[in-house]
Amino acid sequence: MNGIPNHTEYGLFADDTALWTSSNPTSSLNHRLQQSIDEFQKWCTSWKLKLQPTKTALIHFSPHPKKKYKNPISIKVEDTNLKPLDSTRYFDVIVDKN
Repeated sequence: MNGIPNHTEYGLFADDTALWTSSNPTSSLNHRLQQSIDEFQKWCTSWKLKLQPTKTALIHFSPHPKKKYKNPISIKVEDTNLKPLDSTRYFDVIVDKN
């Protein structure tokens, strides 16, 4: 996928896609993820694919899961704001933030 920034990794399988990145400090996570999602949306549009924001999940993995961060993660897919979830299903495996 051309355009996805080098700081973001991705996995594709059939109609499932995962994007992930890391950052220290966490304040740049929003920017990194949003930039990657925007590029992914452009790629999807060029291939006439449609994202499903209601089926899109965001999980914030942290070395300190009980710590409250000053800059909470919030990403926008199309016109839908995503907030971090505690868990989601990926390839029939339940993944949680811990």
